[in-house]
Amino acid sequence: MSPSSTPTTEAPGVAPGGSIRVRIRRFDPSVDAAPRFESYEVPRTRLMRVLDVLDHVHEALGVDLGYRWLCTSKKCGTCAVNVNGSPVLACWEEAQDGMTIEPIGNMPVVRDLVTSRDGYEATLAAVAPQLQRREEYPGFPEPLAADDFAPSVHLRDCIQCLACQSVCPVIAQKDAGFAGPAVLVALAELALDPRDGAARGATAGSVAKVFSCVSCYECERVCPAEIPIVSEAIEPLKRLATAQGHVAGARRAAAFLAVVKERGFADGARVAFQLNGLTLRALRLGLRLFRRGKADILGAWRARRAPGADSVRRTYEHGEGSP
Repeated sequence: MSPSSTPTTEAPGVAPGGSIRVRIRRFDPSVDAAPRFESYEVPRTRLMRVLDVLDHVHEALGVDLGYRWLCTSKKCGTCAVNVNGSPVLACWEEAQDGMTIEPIGNMPVVRDLVTSRDGYEATLAAVAPQLQRREEYPGFPEPLAADDFAPSVHLRDCIQCLACQSVCPVIAQKDAGFAGPAVLVALAELALDPRDGAARGATAGSVAKVFSCVSCYECERVCPAEIPIVSEAIEPLKRLATAQGHVAGARRAAAFLAVVKERGFADGARVAFQLNGLTLRALRLGLRLFRRGKADILGAWRARRAPGADSVRRTYEHGEGSP
């Protein structure tokens, strides 16, 4: 649903004056051995939202249901839940007959639909999400130009609902160490602030592990504020980390770009050699890949260039020179 829309649509598949049936995942880790689903029938009301359903189950049916909400107007981000497998804001998503409501993913469940934000908040604190000024505060009113803040204008729409975190496949890998899209949005907002003087590229690479992002765009798909997270937060942080060259991911990106500009195509073997040098381990790996037809070891050392390589190089250089 668009951020500019208002909740005026009717719930689909339900006749006026009827009722809807919902399944809600119940689980209290302190007493339950495993999660379970319970079904409830709720009278349908006009313009009914998911939060209205939860309120009815809790207040009218007397169910001791754990769920979280605060503003009811798409501002606080605390009411995010999964509906039919996709994260939504309960206060904004229209209720549907037969829907299944679960807690959002990639976070420990406190009880029922309530998840712990402790991990996210600890990671956010680790990237120092406070403005660190280049110069002393000039006093109020501080002159600020709209053009200077244009690159981060959409990032400021983040309400920290953590829908993006809940669908990130990299976070789902427990040992990835990836901070996640919500943290990177907060970090990018500071990195793109012309007043900030901190080494945000180093933080993005070494602390937030920005190069672990696989650009699957799941975070953008589910963002209720429709923030272009990959293109306006994650990619700028990758470019900043690459320019500062602090981490292996940045060096790998730089080596990849150099090879593409030189040869006009992504020569994986050449990138590996340029990045790691000619070591015994690299040769063994290269030989295995060569035997399986996955790498051209000899081609990596030949000055092999694709047709149109000069055009590819000029395109990159033109883009690098653009503001």
